[in-house]
Amino acid sequence: MKKILLVVLGLLLMFGTLANATVTDVIQYPTEYFVDVDANKYDSPYYRWYGEDWGWTHNAIGGSITSATLNISAFDVDYSDGERDAIYAYDDSTKTFLGYLAGGSDIWSYTTFALGASFYNDIASGLMVWMEIDTTHAGWAVTLAKSALSIDGGTLPNPNPNPVPEPATLLLFGVGLVGVGIARRLRRQA
Repeated sequence: MKKILLVVLGLLLMFGTLANATVTDVIQYPTEYFVDVDANKYDSPYYRWYGEDWGWTHNAIGGSITSATLNISAFDVDYSDGERDAIYAYDDSTKTFLGYLAGGSDIWSYTTFALGASFYNDIASGLMVWMEIDTTHAGWAVTLAKSALSIDGGTLPNPNPNPVPEPATLLLFGVGLVGVGIARRLRRQA
């Protein structure tokens, strides 16, 4: 029975690993000025204005890459009202404009930027990102929670800073703990 259980577990791990060949590297608090919790989104130094531009570097991601996106979670991006927060990534040491953050007033949301093949070598060594806040000098401010670099369809975390786990995740964790307890009890009885 133990051998069958180990074989099934091994197959599940193998297929789970093959199915999850995607990667998402997430940069968030405590790195630089990414906000720690939602309650601090309007506080300094997280809520940043013109002249408070900054950058960060993602972890190196090796292996073959067929697609990549940079996803930036920002709060209070009033793009439709004229706010322009420019995002750049370095392509072979050249600062390259990707676009502007999009979003809405007083909400957290991701802006997704597609990264072409010319960025793949930079991703392999650690993609550098730069943000210029309020390029129109009109008095806009923005807070960032996360920068998620997704490779080959990697999943994105919740855009909010340090969100409370959803009930399904807590339930799954609880079931796992119960399973560990049962396994220990069975091992002691054997």
